[in-house]
Amino acid sequence: MISVNEKAVKLAEKMMHDPEAYKVKVYSICGANIIDAGVEASGGWEAAKLVTEILFGGLNEITLETFPERIGDVYYNAVHVHSDHVVLQQAGCNISGWELRPGKYAPVLAGPGRTVARKAGDWLEKYSDYSDKYHKAVLTVEKGTRMSEDEVQDLIDATGVEPQDLYIILAASGSTVCSVEVAARILEQTLHRMTEEKFNLDNIIEAHGFCVVPPVVKDDLIAMGRLNDVLMYGGQSTFTVDCEDSEIEAVIGKITSDKCSEYGNMFQKIYQEHGCDFYKVPMEMYSPAKVLIINQRTGKSFKAGEFNLAVLEKSFNYTVNDK
Repeated sequence: MISVNEKAVKLAEKMMHDPEAYKVKVYSICGANIIDAGVEASGGWEAAKLVTEILFGGLNEITLETFPERIGDVYYNAVHVHSDHVVLQQAGCNISGWELRPGKYAPVLAGPGRTVARKAGDWLEKYSDYSDKYHKAVLTVEKGTRMSEDEVQDLIDATGVEPQDLYIILAASGSTVCSVEVAARILEQTLHRMTEEKFNLDNIIEAHGFCVVPPVVKDDLIAMGRLNDVLMYGGQSTFTVDCEDSEIEAVIGKITSDKCSEYGNMFQKIYQEHGCDFYKVPMEMYSPAKVLIINQRTGKSFKAGEFNLAVLEKSFNYTVNDK
């Protein structure tokens, strides 16, 4: 059986062994390995690439390219991703939000490490019964400050590995690493919507996609808004499946962001109007801009959604002076 943590640990250790090259800082809290890739350290594009590959379970490389559309007459970077084990990579490793204490503590956390210790009630239960038996674990945390000892101990306890075998990669919303790895969640954003609309995940063969990488801003609220805007308005996913055309027809018209009543607004505005609570934002808003589903069985392609460059331009030009 594939061990996503075994593969991901090798990538984490590459950064640890050459922190200067990757522009990261390495230290220990409670015996766990902390890799600061975007809080006190700036983090670089190569670190962003490795962190994204960690969030794909170490199973696929990612590339950085140019977004094919101009936004406000400017070309921006884009992240291009491929996924050969879609459910395992996107649901097991890439989906964020892990409720460590029911109803109380759900940090913006992802990574293969959540597959080492399967927790009752975790979102992963909806997707897969995969469990990784490797003795080491890798997690990523989106946070603008250093983690406390209590927070680190929570993750040690949650994974059940020895402290020295836990690798925690830390990056703020307003960092290059976070900008790239969140944009790369375009496939996870699509998978979760397909799941909500009851598509049979066993039909999925592979997936690939791309998403514009937002410009970095050292303001957590604005950065968080841009990170969600690029997925909703500037990302496309392509899924290859094997099923009846009718199964695709049942979901294709429901899984893109333009089907949501809040469509056309910057995510920051939507978030604030719902009390700054992610769970109160309409689920349909957490959808990709564009989706293409190719049916391997019949050869027919189905597409939905569109890019919204006007909203992206507004988002990318919204600054701390506008708050």
